[in-house]
Formats: sequence, C-alpha cells, structure tokens
Amino acid sequence: MKYKAIIQLTSSDPKVYKSMTRQILNLLEHLDGQVEVKVVCHGASSQFCVEKENIQLEEINALLAKEVQINVCRNMLVSNHIEPAELIAGINIIPSGMAELVIRQQEGWSYIKAGF
Repeated sequence: MKYKAIIQLTSSDPKVYKSMTRQILNLLEHLDGQVEVKVVCHGASSQFCVEKENIQLEEINALLAKEVQINVCRNMLVSNHIEPAELIAGINIIPSGMAELVIRQQEGWSYIKAGF
C-alpha cells in the first residue's frame, strides 16, 4: 500500500517551517518508500518558497531530493509580487492552493495542517 499525505502550509513563521520539514523527514523515514508527500504553500507562506535568505534552504532541498513535491500557489506569488525565478529550484507553481487541497482530498490523500 502506498500512503499519500498532503500538507497545507499557510504560516510565515520560520519555527513552523522547521517543525514541518522535520516532521516530513520523520514520516519518510518511518514509512520508508511507502508514502508520497506533497506540500501546498499558500496564504502567508511565501518566504518558505523563495531562495534568497531562506534559513531552511538545506532542509527544503533535502525534501526535494527525497521526492517530496512542494507546490506554491500562483495567487500567493502574484499577491506578494514574487517572480517564479525567485523560487527554490524544484518547487512547482500551481494555479490555486485551495483547489489543490480539495482535489487531493477527494482523491483520498491524508490532509495535514502544518503548524503548532
């Protein structure tokens, strides 16, 4: 059985970023090869996705190397005046974070809200 987890990230808090990346790595380790993970970044989470001055860059790249799909909402980029070139390489742009969450939950993905 292949598990599927979709994680919603809306926070601007670096402590939430650190906690989420650690939790995802723990999940990947525990369900070794049996879980597909997607992160949906929208709301106030734009700083998680940009490369410049990102203190979580090493951890984010580790997630990407482990085939965690990180998706960023196009609407969030537009509202924050962020260009696609500013994103960390490997992060995908999706039309709508909320729509992605609804679609994946209808497909049976387990929903997790990042935060404390």
